Amino acid sequence: MKLSFAFIFLIFSLSSKSQNGIKLSYNDFINNVLQNNPLAQRAENEKKYGKLQYKAARGNYDPLISGNYDQKQFYGNNYYTTLNAEVKQPLFTSQYLKFGYDYGTGTNINPELYTPQNGLPYLGLEVGVLQGLLIDKRRAEVLKSKEYLNYYDAEKQVQLNNLLFESSQRYFEWLFNAKQIALNNYFMEAARQRLTGIEALANIGEKAAVDTIEAAIFYQTRLLDLQNALIDNQKSANDLSAFNWQNNGPAGFTNNFEPLDSLDYYFNKAKIILVESLYQNPVTNPVISKYNSLQKVLEIENRLKKEMIKPVLNVKYNVLSSNSSVLNSMFSNNNYKWGVNLTFPLLLRNPANEYKMSKIISQNNNLELSNKTNDLNFKINTLKQTISILSAQLQNAERSANYSKQLVEAEKLKFSNGESSLFMMNTRENKWLESELKLTEYKLKFIKTVLNIIYLNGSLNYKL
Repeated sequence: MKLSFAFIFLIFSLSSKSQNGIKLSYNDFINNVLQNNPLAQRAENEKKYGKLQYKAARGNYDPLISGNYDQKQFYGNNYYTTLNAEVKQPLFTSQYLKFGYDYGTGTNINPELYTPQNGLPYLGLEVGVLQGLLIDKRRAEVLKSKEYLNYYDAEKQVQLNNLLFESSQRYFEWLFNAKQIALNNYFMEAARQRLTGIEALANIGEKAAVDTIEAAIFYQTRLLDLQNALIDNQKSANDLSAFNWQNNGPAGFTNNFEPLDSLDYYFNKAKIILVESLYQNPVTNPVISKYNSLQKVLEIENRLKKEMIKPVLNVKYNVLSSNSSVLNSMFSNNNYKWGVNLTFPLLLRNPANEYKMSKIISQNNNLELSNKTNDLNFKINTLKQTISILSAQLQNAERSANYSKQLVEAEKLKFSNGESSLFMMNTRENKWLESELKLTEYKLKFIKTVLNIIYLNGSLNYKL
């Protein structure tokens, strides 16, 4: 029986892909994801956003410049001309250092606004004695934005951790399908060679014609298995291409890339990584860091809400110049202007209840932190138990594959001596292929379990 056109096409496509494909290792793939994937760039923007927020909060301490000018002319008379210019520098909390200049003149000017001819410079201080003395909104925003630096950095790590975990799984599924293709191709070639040999023996009368039919059916089954493996590989390659971006677009894995190393190679690497990953403290997970940073932000908010319960008592004191010359101002304790402003709500329903609400929010976040920490520890312990059982399964699957291979070799010898049937030969090979595929599945499961441990640890140490 001649080779089918489908088989020739498969062989041609596999060989041409091997010759023209670009070799891609797992570590190169991870580097490419970190450098070019838009989700990685979005994660980097989280950290940039936190830095900009911190700079914006610090901008609340920038000096303020204000000015006001009023003039009234009526029937050619200057009723009044007033000018006030002031530079106001915020200090630690609700304190301001001020330097200003007042000018007032005119026939009908308010006497309290009247100044000497050259105006009146002043140097002053404004202080919140009660509310705002320890912390105010401006100071709270700076403190919170400082903690948000850690929060957004943790958010960046969370997004990268999710991205690398998902992309790593797709990569090893791709390797798994490549291993399936190799196994099915090997057994299909063995079935083809057996079919060719039985056809030759049947032509000279050494084998019955029915044996060629059975061998042809077995070969067609192997060919279909290979074609299904190719379809699965096409799907996994398309899934992987969504993560592998180049030049602002997803790279075409199907035609341009093939794995540099095998699934078996990374299985051995994963066993080494497992030792250092399994016992890492899960508290390093960036999700925990996010909760911790947010807890500090909420504690600052609690301090601010508690401060808002106090009465507002602002004291202003300006030292006035005793010299009419603006360029040669001389300040004296005998020349001053001061005042007090007091505000206090009688029922305190708004600030008191807002403080209570902020405490509840803080408590809820702390409870979520405890729950998340416990959840991570539980999952890590579960994976430790899974690894133990999976290691035993791998040993059993490897022994089963070796035993099946030995049975096939023995059956080949018996078949060549005429002591076995084609049916038994095919049965032995079926069992061997099934054992090899099952062993490959366990290896993929082992690698994914190690990836899951790395994901829960949150170290981002995905390179193998």
